[in-house]
Amino acid sequence: MRPEHAEHLVDPITKEPLQLAIHQQVGKHVMSGVLRSARNEYKITNGIPRLLPPDTAHTSSFQAHQQKNAHSFAYEWNNIYRENTYEKQNFLHFLNPFVREQDLAGKKLLDVGCGSGRFTKQAALAGAKVVIGTDHGQSVEAAFALTSDLPNACIVQADIYHMPINAWADVAFSIGVLHHLPEPEQGFRQLPVTVRSGGQVLIWVYNRRRNFRAVYIFETLRRITRHIPKPLLYRLGYAPAAGVHILNQITLGLQELGRSKAARKIPFAYYANFPFSMKVNDAFDVFATPKSNYYYVEEIAAWFSHANLARIKTHEHPEAGITAVGSLQ
Repeated sequence: MRPEHAEHLVDPITKEPLQLAIHQQVGKHVMSGVLRSARNEYKITNGIPRLLPPDTAHTSSFQAHQQKNAHSFAYEWNNIYRENTYEKQNFLHFLNPFVREQDLAGKKLLDVGCGSGRFTKQAALAGAKVVIGTDHGQSVEAAFALTSDLPNACIVQADIYHMPINAWADVAFSIGVLHHLPEPEQGFRQLPVTVRSGGQVLIWVYNRRRNFRAVYIFETLRRITRHIPKPLLYRLGYAPAAGVHILNQITLGLQELGRSKAARKIPFAYYANFPFSMKVNDAFDVFATPKSNYYYVEEIAAWFSHANLARIKTHEHPEAGITAVGSLQ
């Protein structure tokens, strides 16, 4: 982290301000040090503030689920993910149709569940004033490596249920994260706390409507595949990725022939312009994740309503995802 980013962080338990003590600084980054509140102390290691609550903050079963999630995604982002030229397009797709690239310029942004840091990076490149990306597991190592050259990006290891941000962000977004949590709506309820008055909360989650393939086929297979050792499952993921790639070639061929409507009907058309490495990455994601939940758009709108957010808007994407946004009054 850069020293100036410490002022944006708070104690995840007490929400008190944190004081920075630097032990080692390399270039612009504090590589080791401590962040202290009046009651607690949190280490900075490898350039990353470790603002996790004590283990006693959750039940043992809750912790076990969180750790399985963290381990699975850390393996994915540290060992499989390869940055590609379509990440900007991908990021803006998830924000669409409610937030545009130009809307991010000059804003304070929070990326909750940042994974590899790919969307933290895209938000920073869009001209945000500051972007803080948080994740629970060791995927923060990959995220720091991906964003360390960006002066307006900061990666923090944090628990979504105890966020080290308080009434700070202009926009807090969480893309593809909440549906994997042990208590998804409770996790969502922590996002408005991080946003200033008038700020926005935006999420993308799996859609249940018209998603037979994921709900009934992928989930059935996942009961077995999630127990396969991660390195082996990664290799096995090349088979479904190859199938998707073949379908994508059909999609592209139809587009070349001017048959755009027919092309959109081919399964996995969304992946047509993505590199093969991303298809392998997502195949692993589908079959390795400990748990996924699927929602109707009405349920997600209710989350926002229960959290007393205003100007709630929802959008169902063709590839079976839901983008929703609301504002803190």
